Amino acid sequence: MNTLKTVGAIGVLLGACTWAGAAPILNISSQGAAAAAAAELDFLSTAHSGYLTETFDDNTFYTVGSQASTITSSVGVGDFTSAVPGSGGLCDSGPYNCNDGLAVLNASASPFSGRYAISGNNWLDSMDARQMVISPAAGFNSMGFYITDPNDAGGRFSIGGVDFSFNDIFGSALGNGRVYYVSLYDAAGLGDVSIFSNNPDDGYGIDNVTVANVTEPGTLALLALGLLGIGLSLSRKSKRNR
Repeated sequence: MNTLKTVGAIGVLLGACTWAGAAPILNISSQGAAAAAAAELDFLSTAHSGYLTETFDDNTFYTVGSQASTITSSVGVGDFTSAVPGSGGLCDSGPYNCNDGLAVLNASASPFSGRYAISGNNWLDSMDARQMVISPAAGFNSMGFYITDPNDAGGRFSIGGVDFSFNDIFGSALGNGRVYYVSLYDAAGLGDVSIFSNNPDDGYGIDNVTVANVTEPGTLALLALGLLGIGLSLSRKSKRNR
């Protein structure tokens, strides 16, 4: 994903919300391990002391391959919930059942290809959930995480009541095993973030989930992005009304 698409995604978010007040900001790295790692470093460089990162690698806390509707972070990052399970895919293969929820996986326990750990051996897998809800711990205004294999063309994020399609954010026709770094900021404090998969048998993995407090981005930059978002939103509405 190029820089223009990243700025556009942020702008659409600000345009869809009111940029006169507090509004969440979404940022997506370019595709690839190097670009995603650089984005994580940039995000962490802005984080104040006291941030928390969940790598899912504590095998004394997590049982790899065990499923649960809600998985709570071992370090206090928050909760991850399978709100709407998937069906009919590899999450119903071997010892797994889509209806049993999310799972911490590693390469030997995973029935999927294209999803993998960023650090250590484990990651949190959606197990093809059609909706996964991330409920971050209170007291933080930002969150960042890796997402691997988000190749469901009908997928979307829902943040602060605003939906962003995977197709618009990541681009269409994603190959297997792609990786991005996603970061969010909300001056009012983070609320729940939902990740939807349109297809019942497609999913993704997430890893290195960080919650932090960061300094608010510059007002002029937010205003510019908000105006860009309004322009993009009006353009899309105009096309739909033709």
